[in-house]
Amino acid sequence: MQRIPEERVDVVRLRFILGVKLAAFNQFVATQLGLSVTDLECLEVAYYDEVQPVTPGRLSKRMGLSPGSITISLKNLEKAGMIKRETDPTDGRRILLRFIAGRRSSIDGYFEAVNREITHLDETLDSVELESVRKYVTRLMKILDDFMAENRIQ
Repeated sequence: MQRIPEERVDVVRLRFILGVKLAAFNQFVATQLGLSVTDLECLEVAYYDEVQPVTPGRLSKRMGLSPGSITISLKNLEKAGMIKRETDPTDGRRILLRFIAGRRSSIDGYFEAVNREITHLDETLDSVELESVRKYVTRLMKILDDFMAENRIQ
């Protein structure tokens, strides 16, 4: 059996712990906002989607959740005053998700201090290190996206 170098074992361990910490942080923020983690993730994916306004169908595909699950999260987000659903004026069959003005700040308050610290951390990296991190994280996300796309139950 081939021995795995210690630095590679450490990276695997750190990736796992980072995933756990990110999940815990999202749970913390969601709880503070009175939302579920799924609700928060739906809100964030919709907010950062390159297509605006996003539709529930697009959000369902991006999240890998059933239309029913997306509907529940959208109802929760509406109840929390984060979004509103509107009929598309060009196609009365489609629903568009709109963000409620000023509500973003309630979410940003939780991320601002952490993002500030992460920015300070990023500033300690030179451009070569930063590019390595960018490539690594981008490839990690692609691996996860590809795996989920290939193994999704139809």
